[in-house]
Amino acid sequence: MWTRTGTWSLRALSTWAWRTRAAFHPVKRATRSPRLRAARTVIYGSIHALDPARWDALVGPHAITRTHAYLAAVEASAINDCKYFYPVLYDARDEMIAHACIYTITTDFVQILPRLLRGVGRAVQMLWPKFLQVKLTECASPLVVGRSISIRDDVESHAVLGELARVIGEIARSEGSSLTVIRDFLGAERDRYDSLLEAGYHRVSNKPLARIKVRWNSYDEYLSQMRARYRKDIKRRLQRASTDGQQIEILESFAANAGLWARQARVMYGNTKGIKREILSAAYYEHMDRALGERSKLLVAIRDGRQIAHGMVLLDGENTTATYFGRDAGPPCHAWFHLINEVIRLAIERKSAYINLGLGSYEAKALVGADVEPLYVYSKSTYAIVNWLMKLVPNRMEYPVKESKRIFHEV
Repeated sequence: MWTRTGTWSLRALSTWAWRTRAAFHPVKRATRSPRLRAARTVIYGSIHALDPARWDALVGPHAITRTHAYLAAVEASAINDCKYFYPVLYDARDEMIAHACIYTITTDFVQILPRLLRGVGRAVQMLWPKFLQVKLTECASPLVVGRSISIRDDVESHAVLGELARVIGEIARSEGSSLTVIRDFLGAERDRYDSLLEAGYHRVSNKPLARIKVRWNSYDEYLSQMRARYRKDIKRRLQRASTDGQQIEILESFAANAGLWARQARVMYGNTKGIKREILSAAYYEHMDRALGERSKLLVAIRDGRQIAHGMVLLDGENTTATYFGRDAGPPCHAWFHLINEVIRLAIERKSAYINLGLGSYEAKALVGADVEPLYVYSKSTYAIVNWLMKLVPNRMEYPVKESKRIFHEV
């Protein structure tokens, strides 16, 4: 797949894949990289070409969205026009020392234009549908917040990141992608990943992560540690849901109603005012259920015997992660808050260290105790106009963090 030392030509890959009809086989093995001594890089066209145990040994127990099962579920879900690549770095003993998930996806950049220019952009798209439709090459955990890069603890990361940056660039050029993005990194991770700046990347802000650090032994303790006004607000909202006859059920298996969940997710997609991209199908819910098993659950709001809304959560050794929310069409049913409350209850009961509530709705999430933590991405483009747009991203993405609300009593 790359042309230089340690790389292969994509044209050669395409010929090979066509002849073998086996896209899940390794793209081709590279020779030793001049940047990473005693190592070779293999680019795989499907996660199924890799042994799950070997892959997950590098991931560890605290990052479900980098696991083989999660990536297999996403790959099988056929999201938008995504195409996936899995570079793996091996040492001289043929042991994995690093790997990542890379994918291409078309993104509508008119969405990030300033409001005054957005209408102009939409008008241009009526005449030229592909205007500012940019094929991105992303290195990240698909569909969720989080990096996809895993590096063995005893390996010096600088050389590994240099090799991965080279590989990502080669994939982008071969796929005709003008913009590469490596995301998402918390502030504490910047020291390690800032070496990507040496590869020509620019560090910019993503939308921040809403996250709760769990420090309570029970849900009752969580409530009791809240200041009175916030505790009363939660109890008032829960009482309203109870009066409306609304209940939350946790489904261990949810593939059977995948069509309903996909329709509800599409309602939220249509109502979203911010950046829209991935469209979930029934296959997404089917594969998340079957591939992840007990590590994925669906929280469902039920009213009058109807499943009116849902939220998915993913579980690993350290995190409870809320992913996608969906609801029936019509006026808001106040199910979102009820579902978030149950995510928090579930996380505390299972002794999670963190509750990841994703991007957006920061004011509402702050009221239940979430902190807003900056996230960073590293980006690079081949076109000046895209680089200009990316310069707007920090201003578009940065959340104006006000003084944190004092939700809890000082301990």
